[in-house]
Amino acid sequence: METNATRQAMYDQIVSQPALVREVCDRAEPLVKQILEACRTDRWRSIYTAGCGDSYYAGLACEMAFAQFCRLPVKALSSMAFARYEAAVLPEGAVVFGISNSGGVARSIEAMAMAKAAGADTIAITGRPESLIAQEAATAIAVPIDAMGRAPGIRSYTVQLLSLFLCAIALGERRAVLSPAAAAAWRRQLRDVASSIEVTIEANDAVIRQLAEALREQENWVFVGAGPSYATSLFSAAKLVESCGANAWAQDLEEWAHIQFFNRQERTPTCFIIPPGPCVERAQELLPYVKEIGRYTLLVTHQPEVFDASHADRILAVPQIVPEVFSPLVDCIAGELLAYYLAEVWDTAFFTATRHGVSAGGDRLRGSHILRQLETLHTSRVMG
Repeated sequence: METNATRQAMYDQIVSQPALVREVCDRAEPLVKQILEACRTDRWRSIYTAGCGDSYYAGLACEMAFAQFCRLPVKALSSMAFARYEAAVLPEGAVVFGISNSGGVARSIEAMAMAKAAGADTIAITGRPESLIAQEAATAIAVPIDAMGRAPGIRSYTVQLLSLFLCAIALGERRAVLSPAAAAAWRRQLRDVASSIEVTIEANDAVIRQLAEALREQENWVFVGAGPSYATSLFSAAKLVESCGANAWAQDLEEWAHIQFFNRQERTPTCFIIPPGPCVERAQELLPYVKEIGRYTLLVTHQPEVFDASHADRILAVPQIVPEVFSPLVDCIAGELLAYYLAEVWDTAFFTATRHGVSAGGDRLRGSHILRQLETLHTSRVMG
């Protein structure tokens, strides 16, 4: 089992995020500007992101930012979906952001290779400038940080989000979708999210610790969101799985009404992640039904005043409203804290596949064949 000191690394990562946001904004902004100035951004007609796990969720969380700031079609895919299905049909003028903190994940390296083979421009978003994904891509935005111990990834996800948000703003400015003044204002708002993270942790830390104690018998969890908060739901569910092996999954806000509504496990804790934006009205409609069928309902919201408090067992408020486009940086705090405190309550080890005798090492991620030519993919399809 993890010792308390070992698990503390995850908590330390969570509370370090405000300082990390400020640090990375200062460090990454000039790097992003330098990299994009060296790219032929004038020929880009569509944007793709590719990653695995948290890196996939980061791309998904930033779709809205690229669409809003750049006014280009955006598609966030898992690395395998991109490399083995999408790359063969890429439109002309595509740019692909390959996301991997370690830079050593085979499928993400493959995504960069297949994007290049398809004629797309490639940019790696990584924490390691010397990594294989950085070498495979045409260029890389590499922002190394202190990992602060072995724990479910918190800081690495924050850096990926910030790097992609800064790319979206910079590209929007280069495309003249954003004026220099507007781009500067968005960068200030992005950096200011640090203060929102601080007050969100302060407001919810003790509450979520109590929730973990009260719900310690629950092994099934559902996180629900729409738009960028769907990515936050995926990330939050992943943290519970990684930290303590809970059976946690994410669902789209509308799809919950079509699927999980019929789940027979009445008390399943269900967390709605609702930032300001188009999803608020639908959440207001659905929450009474969530309570009516017996779910233990959590609500992460920047606007508690617009919801009926009787429709949630616990409201986890974000005290400072953040624009929906940047909300993934702060709305993940509740899931991170919940994952940490459940691991404490259950006294479980991180990455508990090891209890089944399965190695938690990186072989399953790095030690597989990497396709680099579209012709190889075409051949395999014909043979199949």
